Amino acid sequence: MNRFLAVLKSGSDFILPQMCLLCDKEIEKGMICDNCFDYLPLVKPPVCHRCGRPTSSGTVCNFCRNDSALDHGRAWMLFVPPSDKMIYHFKYRSKTRLARILGRAMAALIQTDHKHRQADTIMPVPLHWWKQLRRGYNQAALLARIISQETGIVRQNKLKRVKNTRSQTRMNQHERQKNVSKAFTVSANGIKNKKVILVDDVLTTGATINECARVLKEHGADEVYSCVAAITPDQHR
Repeated sequence: MNRFLAVLKSGSDFILPQMCLLCDKEIEKGMICDNCFDYLPLVKPPVCHRCGRPTSSGTVCNFCRNDSALDHGRAWMLFVPPSDKMIYHFKYRSKTRLARILGRAMAALIQTDHKHRQADTIMPVPLHWWKQLRRGYNQAALLARIISQETGIVRQNKLKRVKNTRSQTRMNQHERQKNVSKAFTVSANGIKNKKVILVDDVLTTGATINECARVLKEHGADEVYSCVAAITPDQHR
């Protein structure tokens, strides 16, 4: 049966060759060609010490300056072309195999970060059950699974989204904060005095991940960190 499937796959690859998700050029294997991978806009220091967004000063970015429940954050790449296309395929086009590429890169960040290495547990930012049913998966949970496997840090799913929030794509920071207010709860305790890493695919204004951090601290978490695959630039640099 395995040999039959292998023959079937090779035949389908001949008819429909594998294409790079970012530049649409034919590739022999994988999902991203080497050239596109080499030119991904990776985050470089100095960065905001709360969310990991690049800043000119390396202190606190404009998004975190007013209010942030995060104690520390890291991000692998900037959410700009062509990485935004990569996230789009992962999040909305069921290209779940990208979780391994993104998750391993995020795990490497965690393993080399002095704060993240001290974490007790990893938690994905949850989707509302109805949205997850429609999509078929929670991209943050896929990332958290890979990161846990790579780092050995225990993965937990104690956060629950109890409000089916509206899409925040066209909302400003204040509207996003209002939209996610009281959207999360903790299903069971066991996080008291723990250091928690919140995992998500993208961090824009930080409203969602900050609300998660706030709720975790209300339930006794000692410190809450973030690790995301992509982050938007600080527009006010």
